[in-house]
Amino acid sequence: MKLIKVFWIVGLASCLNVSTAVAQQVETTVEEIDPVYLFNEMCYTQVPNVDQIQAMATRYAWDPMGENDLKQFTPLQNPDLVKGWDIALDQRIYRLGVVQSAPAAAFVESFPTFENGKTTSCSLLLDGQDDAAVILQRMNTLMRKEPATSDVPEGDLLATTWAGGIEDVKVFVVLKTDVAGSANYINVTLITR
Repeated sequence: MKLIKVFWIVGLASCLNVSTAVAQQVETTVEEIDPVYLFNEMCYTQVPNVDQIQAMATRYAWDPMGENDLKQFTPLQNPDLVKGWDIALDQRIYRLGVVQSAPAAAFVESFPTFENGKTTSCSLLLDGQDDAAVILQRMNTLMRKEPATSDVPEGDLLATTWAGGIEDVKVFVVLKTDVAGSANYINVTLITR
């Protein structure tokens, strides 16, 4: 089992294009994992295709979360779908959660044509080891634009949001950081009519 995990980590690391730095006078390498790249590959380019995310979870043997852990991904009592996995990469743990439901009432008030639509949300919880300023810069590059709102207080965290879409699709991306300057959470929510 350990050998399978080693092959899985090595395969995923090369697949995820992680960068390596060689330490002076040491024959080992230190790998830097880019959470924005992970978010892009696992969430942003996948939603609303939940089947594709589940296929990745199976292919890479992500550890499924229990019911209590899944509650952190949605305040909804009865979403249509909620799934989550723990992902171990290079001694770091990330949590990925996917939720599908009807659009929230507040959203439908602003966009009544989406009343019978579907919301798909994919979240990547980080381990707090990433510098918020670096992650924000990488998110701006991924989004190809500046955020619509920045550092809006949400409890103990600060939320930065990008928004976009077309007539039949609305997309919201959120980065949450803490006051200590760490990135904690990245989410994409896509609402379709």
